[in-house]
Amino acid sequence: MEEFEEILEVELDEEEFEGEDDIRLTEIYKLAVKLIEHLDRLRSQELKEATSLMIIREILADDRILIGLAGKMIQDLSLGFDDDPTYSS
Repeated sequence: MEEFEEILEVELDEEEFEGEDDIRLTEIYKLAVKLIEHLDRLRSQELKEATSLMIIREILADDRILIGLAGKMIQDLSLGFDDDPTYSS
């Protein structure tokens, strides 16, 4: 991950993220959608997978609760429970 940080320098304007949580969440969502669009444009499936995993690892960091929630969500998705309105995880 460090080698990518050296190659890519992303500068975030702090003023862009000032404000209430709902405004911040909207901005985060917009950035996430842009990121996904960029991932979809990668030609190499291996690069898409590797980049996706790096992003997930970066988001989860050492947050054990978030790791548990993500694991449960992945389990639900893999078992097909994501479309079942009667299922509660």
